[in-house]
Amino acid sequence: MTPTTPGHERDHEPVPDSSTLMGLLHVLRKAHMELVGNDAARQRFTQVFTRGDARQYIDELMPHLMKEREKRRQHRHGVGK
Repeated sequence: MTPTTPGHERDHEPVPDSSTLMGLLHVLRKAHMELVGNDAARQRFTQVFTRGDARQYIDELMPHLMKEREKRRQHRHGVGK
């Protein structure tokens, strides 16, 4: 979360290990590993402790993952050849 981003009430709560949110974060980490490698992805993931950290992690990764998704779709459909 940046200093200009308003916080949410639960941002300081820890992410429960057995939560759906933690499951989503692990899926994102796996996708991130494919993009940047295991070490870099794991290093970034270890910084996620709270719901606010999770929000920031998701906001940070999604544009990169969506860009990669679009690139793969275009490649699969022959666009750009």
